[in-house]
Amino acid sequence: MEGKNFEIKERATDMEIALFLIKHINQPCEYLPGNNIRDFYIREARKILETTQDQDVKKILEDTIYKYQP
Repeated sequence: MEGKNFEIKERATDMEIALFLIKHINQPCEYLPGNNIRDFYIREARKILETTQDQDVKKILEDTIYKYQP
């Protein structure tokens, strides 16, 4: 679009990634009745826990993971 300036993001923030994962951990897609992919999203959330320095991100991810895998 001419005359408009758009900012292109290079990478999502850790918080954006965490919120995406939390949504899918809480409400995972099902590929067969009763079978969902929550475990996949929990594994991905654990990877973020290893790399993020943001304590808020760590706390919300840990709390969400604990809800399903105490």
